Amino acid sequence: MTVWSKRITLVVVSVVAGLSLFMSGPQAVAETTSGMTAEQVRQQLQDLEAQQQDLAAKRVAAQEKLTAAQNQLATTQEQIVSEKNRISQLSSQVAQIALQQYQDRGMNTTTMLISSSSSSDLLGYITVMQQVTSTANTLLTDLQFDQATLADLERSEQAAVESIAAEQTTLAGLEADNQVKVNEAAALLQRMTALASAQKTGSSGINAVGSGVSDPTAVVPAPSGSMISPLSSYTVTSPFSMRVHPIWGTYSFHDGLDMGAGCGTPVLAPANGFVIDYYWAGGYGNRLVIDNGIVDGHHIVTSYNHLSAGVAQSGEAVTQGQTVAKVGSTGDSTGCHLHYMVWSDGQLMDPAGYVG
Repeated sequence: MTVWSKRITLVVVSVVAGLSLFMSGPQAVAETTSGMTAEQVRQQLQDLEAQQQDLAAKRVAAQEKLTAAQNQLATTQEQIVSEKNRISQLSSQVAQIALQQYQDRGMNTTTMLISSSSSSDLLGYITVMQQVTSTANTLLTDLQFDQATLADLERSEQAAVESIAAEQTTLAGLEADNQVKVNEAAALLQRMTALASAQKTGSSGINAVGSGVSDPTAVVPAPSGSMISPLSSYTVTSPFSMRVHPIWGTYSFHDGLDMGAGCGTPVLAPANGFVIDYYWAGGYGNRLVIDNGIVDGHHIVTSYNHLSAGVAQSGEAVTQGQTVAKVGSTGDSTGCHLHYMVWSDGQLMDPAGYVG
């Protein structure tokens, strides 16, 4: 099997695994967290983020090995081409000398003695024949050496191909593991939202995540009729879809909408609601989560990732269009942008349908 066919096989496996996990993971995890407190959910979420950080480090190491193997393969293949060209040239030179010697096979010392007009002529001919023989022997030695070198290079090529396949398998496995963690985090986030909503309507105020609330009697604004974009101006840099990860180089599901904008650009609340939490989320960087309540008949929760800073505080009521954070490039990010995520009735959705 060639390197490319192995890659295609790994991609197909990765896509199937990623999609099946994405579709089934959150529901299974949600069933196991139904009896947990908000603090326990928060702790599990932090544990998951630590595990994702560990997976990220392993992915970096695997990607470095893959890149090294790919570079080695490219170098080896160039050397193989060079050696084959050299062997071809040497073989041609050896063949020419052999042909010439064959054609001169009737010439012997007696003939040379008869045809030579002087001893110097004879010595000159003998010297030339010796030089031809020496050259032929040298060429044969070089040819044998280059053939052995070519065999070594071809073995190195096969080793590089096998190493690439092994690292691609490792990366596919790490990506599948990471997808499980992403889905578990989504389920925990859903549970956190439910607890926060229940706490908001209870007698103890908005303190849904144990981080304290300056005004536990604050009232969440009335539900919004529709949602607006969290950024007034942006460029879509990566949609909600399968993609090749810009850092890890793996083919995986991108669970949000990347909206390119300068660092420090205000992030706006797309609808009325209250802040569930603002915290460090590993690869997602600084994350703000808002419960936007019921919008157009559905319970909406939104998340804003890779932020440079949060403006709104946990437990704070926010209104549509209010600045709640600042665009950044924290976590696993290649540049300033907002990774925007939307849940509708607990189901992760394509944010492109919610930006107006």
